[in-house]
Amino acid sequence: MILSRAARAAVAGAVLLAGACGLSQPPLPGPFSRDDLSELADASTGAQNRSQLLYHYFKKDRDPRISAPAWLDAQMTALARPVYEDPDDGWLTEAQLWQAPLAVLYEFYAVTRRTYPLEYGGFLVKPLTLADDYRDVDEKMKLSVGRLRSLHLEGSLGGRGRTAIERLEKISAEIDGLAGSLAAKDDSRFKTSTLAVAGQTFNLFQDLTK
Repeated sequence: MILSRAARAAVAGAVLLAGACGLSQPPLPGPFSRDDLSELADASTGAQNRSQLLYHYFKKDRDPRISAPAWLDAQMTALARPVYEDPDDGWLTEAQLWQAPLAVLYEFYAVTRRTYPLEYGGFLVKPLTLADDYRDVDEKMKLSVGRLRSLHLEGSLGGRGRTAIERLEKISAEIDGLAGSLAAKDDSRFKTSTLAVAGQTFNLFQDLTK
């Protein structure tokens, strides 16, 4: 049964009230703990937020409320040059090539959110039922990251390109590893791989914002 937005808000309110009253909270249903979900889904500091911010940093016409690192602003003219002709999308700029895996990474977190409990905006979907979604994410991530490598963009981003590609390759490998955990119905392994993706997302964010 899918609860209405009002019902889900009521559930979240009850959880917050219990915490304010000092009541002990039972373990959450699903593979993730509260600490895990804070790391993954916190609206300000979670891994999904970080992937979204990185994507927007590469937008030429980004929201003025989003402040990108000064070094990246200085690189935007160079990143606006077309460097790859896609058979479907035409010429893509260097910035768009970097955005591609970041968009897929955000999609990964959006799919994963469906496994979260109701009070965290999810539906407690079993990871195994999302196998096709993860397979699609896996294929798109491999394509977008492989393209960065094949176009030799290691020297991009003011010399940060090599490290960024290596981070994204590690993220891609972890997403690929999710397939085994889904087939085995192993929630523990699914959780470990998901949190590893989050860890590499934070590393990538740190690399590109320092």
